[in-house]
Amino acid sequence: MIWTLAAGGLDPAAMTALLLSLAVLLGLARLLGEVATRFRQPAVLGEILAGILLGPTFFAAISPEAYAWLFPAEGPVRIGLDAFVVVSVCLLMVVAGLEVDLSSVWRQGKVAAFVSTTGVLIPFVLGAGLALLMPRALGMDPSAAPVPFALFVGIAMSITALPVIARILIDLNMLKSDLGMLIMSAAMVNDLGGWMGFALLLATIHGQGGDGLIVTLVGTLLFVGLALTAGRWLAHRSLPYIQAHSSWPGGVLGFVLTIALLASAFTEWLGIHAIFGAFIAGVAIGDSRHLRERTRETIHQFITNIFAPLFFASIGLRVNFVASFDLPLVLIVLVIAVVGKVVGCYLGAVWAGLSRKESWAVGFGMSARGAMEIILAQLALDAGLVTERLFVAIVVMALVTSLIAGPMMQKLLQRPIQRSLAELLSEKQILLNLQATTVRQAIAELAARAGTLLANLDVERIDREVWQREQIMSTGIGRGLAVPHARLPEIKKSTIVVGRSERGIDFDATDGKPARLIFLLLTPQDDQTSQIEMLRLIAVTFDSAETHQRALEAQSATEFLAALRVGHGESPHQV
Repeated sequence: MIWTLAAGGLDPAAMTALLLSLAVLLGLARLLGEVATRFRQPAVLGEILAGILLGPTFFAAISPEAYAWLFPAEGPVRIGLDAFVVVSVCLLMVVAGLEVDLSSVWRQGKVAAFVSTTGVLIPFVLGAGLALLMPRALGMDPSAAPVPFALFVGIAMSITALPVIARILIDLNMLKSDLGMLIMSAAMVNDLGGWMGFALLLATIHGQGGDGLIVTLVGTLLFVGLALTAGRWLAHRSLPYIQAHSSWPGGVLGFVLTIALLASAFTEWLGIHAIFGAFIAGVAIGDSRHLRERTRETIHQFITNIFAPLFFASIGLRVNFVASFDLPLVLIVLVIAVVGKVVGCYLGAVWAGLSRKESWAVGFGMSARGAMEIILAQLALDAGLVTERLFVAIVVMALVTSLIAGPMMQKLLQRPIQRSLAELLSEKQILLNLQATTVRQAIAELAARAGTLLANLDVERIDREVWQREQIMSTGIGRGLAVPHARLPEIKKSTIVVGRSERGIDFDATDGKPARLIFLLLTPQDDQTSQIEMLRLIAVTFDSAETHQRALEAQSATEFLAALRVGHGESPHQV
């Protein structure tokens, strides 16, 4: 069978070259990606570097013959490589779509709308305006038209990178916080609109005008409308059946990828781009509460560790990054991208009622571009819209904004902190024998204890606010921990109540483990940073396996506090 296929398209030599090229690309990309993560940098940095080393920047200059054999510019090997790259980028967009939680966006309401709107408009106007004024200097391809080019630059300056933002928030222990949820919700709205706009822009670039463009516009709107209504409902109804009657995680993984590839094929046929279909399919499937966090993580790991490295490494095969590096252009793109996005989101957050410090943090969090920006730039390069100079400048901007977003947020949200989690707790705030067996019961039980500590709040109010927040995004953080929380205008000082469950309660954590230690966090309405700090303290304290085990084995509230203090390096006699 293999020889029949080879005779029809790939002879043994070409098949050998294709398999070797994929092995070399994937192997070096994964290796350098792991090295990047060891130095606390995004894996994409190492994956792109792998492509640069294997591409015209380095490998082709050292050994042109070997490069031409392994990565030919045309022929069956190039077709095979390009096919793998297209599939890889489509699957990467599925991961981005799975990050979009439409119900979360809807519940955020005004704040997410303000941040997203100003965070798109200001960088779009800056980018598109500058592109119209100086298109050639900014890197427009000589064969491209000024208006589509300006629209592309505006979109490129305003889009975000959901997977990168999520990773940054996880690293800062902020993903489950209200501020983290706001940033994610605003980014979801941002990207959904940005990718729709770019898909239509590609349709016009590919020569669809007049009636053809109208058909594409109507078809796109119908596809999005049906996918996010009927398609979303069907996915929600199908997932429980698939999970009940197929192996895990293979059944769900096969379902998700099949739907994504079908949607990709449809949008490619429609004339926009395959990646848009994959993205919308991810949004429709990912919005179902039946898609467990552990399953999402499995899909994420499978795609980002196999297909994503192939795509990002392939970027370096197309462009000479040294010859095409234009420092003035890189600086211009970087300034527009950072200033436009940070200032735009800052203004939206301030108008929505956040403090100035929190608003700056939102701005820098939304400024991370990462993988999505690079995909956008690659498609524009393939479409003949931008030169290699601008392509390299956008790739550099995407990497730099991803690198600075986390440190800037961390610096902006720094505050005088307690030395340890134990200093925030007393024996009255600890319940060692939770009777609850469900999330709803656990929240009610912890809220009842919190009500005895907060005289100005009734138990029903606490219970209702925490439960509503839990429905927006589950608060299981893995390792047997959960952090249900709420911000309340009536309280002036943050409060923690911790409960221990012997059997564990399913808070839908990414590792699939039930939560045995559940921390109820109540913080003032106008103080985002105290909630973030408490989340950080919990994560740091229970990073120690010994502390975790001691807390689970404690026979009294005093022993529980002692376990936290000893784990933090304090004397148990200080309890």
